[in-house]
Amino acid sequence: MTWLRYALVFLAVAIGVAQLVLWLNAAQGTTLGSAAQLMVPAMITALVEGQKVAKQQRFVPRGAQAWQFAIVATGVALTLNIGLAYSGPAVAPEFAKLAIAPVFSKQFLILLGLYALGYLLANRFFYTLGAGNQLSLMQNREKSE
Repeated sequence: MTWLRYALVFLAVAIGVAQLVLWLNAAQGTTLGSAAQLMVPAMITALVEGQKVAKQQRFVPRGAQAWQFAIVATGVALTLNIGLAYSGPAVAPEFAKLAIAPVFSKQFLILLGLYALGYLLANRFFYTLGAGNQLSLMQNREKSE
């Protein structure tokens, strides 16, 4: 796993989804956006990382290996979430909800804990899902050749 790749994909998806929602809101006069936007970057990034593992190692990581990925990836995602909350509210406004609470206040820690739990579960589930899908695709290609 490349943590730099994880961070770059996470940032690209987070900013891309935020900009898409902002554009849709401006174009359609709607108020789209939800806390789900915060989970989408982790979901997509974990899928990408799972696919990379399956291509390189030809197996689906499970158990301790998948949880180890999820724990470290959650740390990276939380760090990026905090960075986006304080440095990029205009670029990714949904992430700025964390910045509303004073740092290390009870509200801040509760929000951060909720985000951590969401990221942990998303990273764990989508990592193995991405690896499994990629491995199935590779096996189907080999059978058809």
